[in-house]
Amino acid sequence: MKRILALTLIFALLLAGCGGRTPAANQPETTVPQQTQAPATEATVPETTEAATEEPTEPPVPFNPLNGEILDAPFDGRIYASTISNIPDALPHVNVVKADILMEMLVNNSIDRCLALFSDIGGIEAIGSTRSTRLMFNNITQHYNAILSHGGGSEMVISDANARGIAHYNVDSLMRQGDPLMKGTAYRDKEYKHGEHNLFVIGDGVKAYAESKGQQLTGNPEHDYGLRFADDATPTAGEDAKSISVTFTWDETKKETVMKYDESLNKYVFNQYGKEMHDQITDEPEAFQNVVIMHADIYKDWIYYNANFEKGGTGYYACGGKIIPINWACNGENEPFVFCDENWNPMPITRGNTYIAICTPESPVVWTGEAE
Repeated sequence: MKRILALTLIFALLLAGCGGRTPAANQPETTVPQQTQAPATEATVPETTEAATEEPTEPPVPFNPLNGEILDAPFDGRIYASTISNIPDALPHVNVVKADILMEMLVNNSIDRCLALFSDIGGIEAIGSTRSTRLMFNNITQHYNAILSHGGGSEMVISDANARGIAHYNVDSLMRQGDPLMKGTAYRDKEYKHGEHNLFVIGDGVKAYAESKGQQLTGNPEHDYGLRFADDATPTAGEDAKSISVTFTWDETKKETVMKYDESLNKYVFNQYGKEMHDQITDEPEAFQNVVIMHADIYKDWIYYNANFEKGGTGYYACGGKIIPINWACNGENEPFVFCDENWNPMPITRGNTYIAICTPESPVVWTGEAE
């Protein structure tokens, strides 16, 4: 209890720092120097001088709020989220490595799934396989004001998505209706797999359908999505971590993911179920520039898992074969996750894609300095 109160006090004091009013992700904060002038006195005769000139300041450099890529203009789009099945029968994935952020979590009972976030889903011809949404997915989608594509869901979960005001589309239902535009949101590839794991989202179709429903596809270019970037944010003072094991744990349920650092790629490759993950279409390894582990306050609501993200928590950040402990925060149900170092200083991550594991504090995280 004392630790919770202490963390709450620290979080409140640091709202103006890491977890609070941070500069907009697309418009980095700039400091405008204030001009000062000594007060005139009766004994002073003002002299005519040339007007003081301010030194020119560099304009803010716009960047993609989810992967740090430098842009020509501030990002003014919407984030897109897509549910990803992640059990052995649903593998290999298709195009999840093209997501800016891939989040993995237990969603109910022993079911492990992923949520893929895209700053632009357009042009991606297949994403999946896609399954039904869950409470945790709805929760995260709300934090990023994202447009969610999924393969349905229980009455409880769909009601939750509606109550949160989320723009969400059941592409499984849409593709079976008569409107050609609706059919363009997804497809089933029966040559890939039979049964429930062959549904794939079509990026352009989801965007077109959202627009046809009057959904606003633009956003506020000054909105802060929480992430800060650097060309190379490898935590050089961290411990060597060439292999990072995360065991997602809930009661008797345990599921291990191992992120293995590949020096030739300078990225971590996603390994699970004893296999290295490769894309089903391109055979490209599912490799990520950044690895983040979030220990969250996860609870059970009926059969589903959800999280009190507003409570924040601790975790780890890995990049370039190094790992450090971190803190993370979330300032409200409509605000994104913010990552800080152990002293609650804003922490940049390296430009590129990011894998995030969301798990209970009881979930073991083990790393070694050698690739296994």
